[in-house]
Amino acid sequence: MERAEHPLISIIIPNYNYGDLLKECIESLFSQTYTNWECIIVDDGSTDNSKEIAQHLCAKDSRVKYFVQQNSGPTVARNYGLKLAKGEFVQFLDADDLLENQKLEKQLAIFKLYNDSDIVYGGVKYFSASDPVKRYDNLDLKSGSWMKNLSGSGDVMILQLLKENIMVISSPLVRRSLFERLGNMNELLRFNEDWELWARFAIGNAKFRFDGSAGTNALIRVHKSYSTDNFGMYMHGLKACLLLNESINGYRYKEILIPKINYHKRILDEQLIQLLRTDKEKAIKWSLNISNFTKIKRYSVYVILFKFFPVWFCYLYSRFVFIIHKLKNVIIYA
Repeated sequence: MERAEHPLISIIIPNYNYGDLLKECIESLFSQTYTNWECIIVDDGSTDNSKEIAQHLCAKDSRVKYFVQQNSGPTVARNYGLKLAKGEFVQFLDADDLLENQKLEKQLAIFKLYNDSDIVYGGVKYFSASDPVKRYDNLDLKSGSWMKNLSGSGDVMILQLLKENIMVISSPLVRRSLFERLGNMNELLRFNEDWELWARFAIGNAKFRFDGSAGTNALIRVHKSYSTDNFGMYMHGLKACLLLNESINGYRYKEILIPKINYHKRILDEQLIQLLRTDKEKAIKWSLNISNFTKIKRYSVYVILFKFFPVWFCYLYSRFVFIIHKLKNVIIYA
């Protein structure tokens, strides 16, 4: 009866060299009004003082547990945490972020009120690392809220999630059984891994419910600079689109995904040509990386073109390919 009334929540925190912020992150869990949780810190091969900080937190509260893996990225770390998790519900949280203090209690109450729900998610607020008190609605610390506050299942969620992500990774509380039914995060992805997961869950007919109650926001720390790995972000975004495109059939879905796939290809093409003008060897290396990762033929062709042909010819070839695909899309999806 105790488990039914107060189910265990597993909070999974991947950490890489955020020892200086880990204590603040865990303190936001200590302040939760719901107390039946376990916190699984998965250290992704940190080289700072993360181990000492984590061990101190474990000694302070037995609900906090610390594990170490070889540096493999946060996606692998989260999946490792899922293997260790004992809870009925799962909450992801990055080591530099926080949760408002009623998030677990109020979102769990929504599950009890709507017991067919698989995912309950709330809002997000951003804060500057230099001014942690002030809250903002967007990553740029000035724009309005971007999240789509949707509830439902089937096409209402699938169509929106194929277009774009609707929440940050720490917004939802998720039934653990959903991972058992539809799979964990795709470990091929370093970027867009959460978007691919939520979209895959929607395709699997998961039931989403939004609740914007006060005190339930995920709090995202905005650092001075985020990743500038544009090749990596677009390459993994392309891969996520390809994976979703393979998993679902239907004109309405392809009408969204195919243009997204071509958009990512176009950006990658432009970046490769720009790089070719300044660093031929690096352009060849990235073309090979993209070819191996996405299995898209044009990037293996680029490897050959970049080696033996001038920049102007490579540029014209990339534009020709883009125009052909654009015309094809106009014909198919007009």
